[in-house]
Amino acid sequence: MKKVSVLIIVLLSMFCYTLNAQVMRKDGPAFKAGEVAVYNIYYNWGFVWIHAGDVRFSVEEKNENGAPHYLLKLVGYTIKSFDHFYTVRDTFSVTVSKEELMPFYYREVKHEDSYFCDKRYHFDFAKDYPAMVYWDINRRGNLTSDSLKIDKTVFDLLTTCYRFRSLDMQQVKKGDFFPFNMLYDDTVYNLGLTYKGKEEIKLRNKSRYNALKFTPKLITGDLFKNEDDMAIYVSDDDNHVPLYIEAKIKVGYVKVMLQSVTNTKYPFSPLSKK
Repeated sequence: MKKVSVLIIVLLSMFCYTLNAQVMRKDGPAFKAGEVAVYNIYYNWGFVWIHAGDVRFSVEEKNENGAPHYLLKLVGYTIKSFDHFYTVRDTFSVTVSKEELMPFYYREVKHEDSYFCDKRYHFDFAKDYPAMVYWDINRRGNLTSDSLKIDKTVFDLLTTCYRFRSLDMQQVKKGDFFPFNMLYDDTVYNLGLTYKGKEEIKLRNKSRYNALKFTPKLITGDLFKNEDDMAIYVSDDDNHVPLYIEAKIKVGYVKVMLQSVTNTKYPFSPLSKK
């Protein structure tokens, strides 16, 4: 299997879209410390859908330099029955300010079969424009260090995931397109997101939800052939929990579905189970 790790990246891509700071919610982040969300990843092999892996998102409280922060964490892995095809054990984490959700320290550790990579980013938004990000990347023992001047609206993958949830969706109209900037490896990508409207969806566990649908402008290349090969659905409530993704990638199709979410900031429940 070529690059089965794309299953984890697809899920990240599901969340990694943020709008401009002026449409962030006035009541603060849409989540709280203690929230845990688990997702199942299904990969299409011919006519068969295979449960290939799981991803767990979690939010913790953390003190950094005497100030309250959130520790946002993602752990992604292939399940045992899939490990003989390809083994993925990935961990992403970032420390962000509690109110503004600005990143301080980001780390990404990937173990994918024989491949290993450890990326560490330090963000400095205290400076006047431009801000700075400093990184150390260790790929199979080959260490590289560098820095980059960035705009203060450029964030890492995981920070962007949670900032997206905290947008004021009341200001978004069907057909609106919103540009955004995302840092991945050592490159800033200029992408965008289109809001497609509201739908009712049914997940594999038969739970039904009211959802908001988005289609992102994707990074084409190793993973996606076309810029619009993905649809994203998030809950149409104050939590904006990601519910479901469907994506066409170069090596097949992927579906990602919410399995469970606990300790949400606001009440969260399906419309029905049938």
